[in-house]
Amino acid sequence: MEATGCRLAMTGHSILVIVLVYLPFPKRFLRRDLRALFALGDAVILFGDFNCKNIRWGCPSNNYNGIKIDELEDRLDFGIIAPSTSTCFPHIVTHRPSTIDIALTKGIALNFNSIGTIRSHV
Repeated sequence: MEATGCRLAMTGHSILVIVLVYLPFPKRFLRRDLRALFALGDAVILFGDFNCKNIRWGCPSNNYNGIKIDELEDRLDFGIIAPSTSTCFPHIVTHRPSTIDIALTKGIALNFNSIGTIRSHV
């Protein structure tokens, strides 16, 4: 898993750690990686391409990583937030769009209830 993060200090709030994550396919999601990232602070948002497919967040099917992260949500006490639209649009006609970009939140006092995609052509 690749990750880059920053600490954001806001007046009136605790320090918020924001981490951009990339888990390349076909690497497996590891519990220890998630624990290490959540240990970076008391309030942590992990966001990015986890290559985790799960019907719970709008994918047409589940994969190992999606099942694993869904199972760990209660055990490690974090939340999963997914956009309402697909984030992956395969070039192969037989593959359907899916949502592989999600956010995981732990210890967040702010009320996050949705995320959305931003498309940019730079």
